[in-house]
Amino acid sequence: VVVVRITSPLAWLRTRFYYLLIRLYFDQEFSIEEFTRGAKQAFSVVSKLLSQHKLDLLDELVSAEVLQVLKEKISLLPDNHRDALAADLDAIMYTTEGDVRIYYDDDGRKFVRILMRFWYLNGANLPDEVPGETKVFQIVFGDESTKEKRHLLTANYEFQREFTEGAKPDWTITRIEHPRLLE
Repeated sequence: VVVVRITSPLAWLRTRFYYLLIRLYFDQEFSIEEFTRGAKQAFSVVSKLLSQHKLDLLDELVSAEVLQVLKEKISLLPDNHRDALAADLDAIMYTTEGDVRIYYDDDGRKFVRILMRFWYLNGANLPDEVPGETKVFQIVFGDESTKEKRHLLTANYEFQREFTEGAKPDWTITRIEHPRLLE
């Protein structure tokens, strides 16, 4: 699969400027490549746990607010939509950062948020008319009677880390969006 990415030059410069600020003021070892690898792994693990309805295992990975919303939404999902949430690491076709934010709260705590966008293949039995979803492949193995249909789905996960001295150096997922599946 070939992905052609056309990015706004201003958005590209803005994100690169924020990465520079993160390295200069918060974490000298920060690397967007390493962060992206970790974000892909976290996305794969969290999406599989969501699809298996194992929300109790998400406590350390997902913020309490997001977890509460997920508990309500997941219980209402049909099985095929729940199956479509799962993304194997090798099924992630493309990943890009969306938005990068650095902010301070009223107590002087320092935070960095990075929104990651994922495109992944999934073989869930979704209807062809699912809006917002792109039908990409029908793979034929052997003969015409053996077809495997794959859907290219998208997900947005926002990662946050507190950089205040003494805070845990862990990234937490503060937003999970699977458009048209988890609404």
